[in-house]
Amino acid sequence: MASVKQMAIRAGHATTRSARYALGPGADLPIARIVAFALILLMVGAVWLAFRAATAAPSPTAVDISSFDPGSVLADDSPHFLPTPVAALPADVDSGPPPPPPDDQSTPDTATSDRVKVANTGGLGAILRADPPSGKQVTALREGTVLDVIDRKTLPDGSEWLQVKTADGTQGWVYSRLVSSD
Repeated sequence: MASVKQMAIRAGHATTRSARYALGPGADLPIARIVAFALILLMVGAVWLAFRAATAAPSPTAVDISSFDPGSVLADDSPHFLPTPVAALPADVDSGPPPPPPDDQSTPDTATSDRVKVANTGGLGAILRADPPSGKQVTALREGTVLDVIDRKTLPDGSEWLQVKTADGTQGWVYSRLVSSD
């Protein structure tokens, strides 16, 4: 019977004792030597490039990125279309139309002789309108102005409006909650 070594040689298997494979399979070919040498050079070159990059100064782009200030980009220096808000100031005491003269006590020329005065406005006064509730503004009435009631009108929304006449003869409509009995 044949030995194991002889059977391996017949089957085409090489052993480590073979002179043909002393340097490894294909080591005797010139292309294998060139590839091995190229791989070694590639490794040496990669180490050299890594060392050079690690010891080099930062690039100008890297310096720009490291000194970037996001606050400068997010600062809002653009003009705005809305004005700067200001605190509301109370109305001047003597703003608005002049009060009716105290000596002029004209009598109303209508059958209704009710008198009311502008009140409950917090000093702002009321608006005398041509028609209730959003008619053209006839004039502004100061708080305390005495008015003669000509007519009363209740709108579908339940608000009551008074047709009044001022001391100088101007007529219009005023919201009833902005006046009180004289």
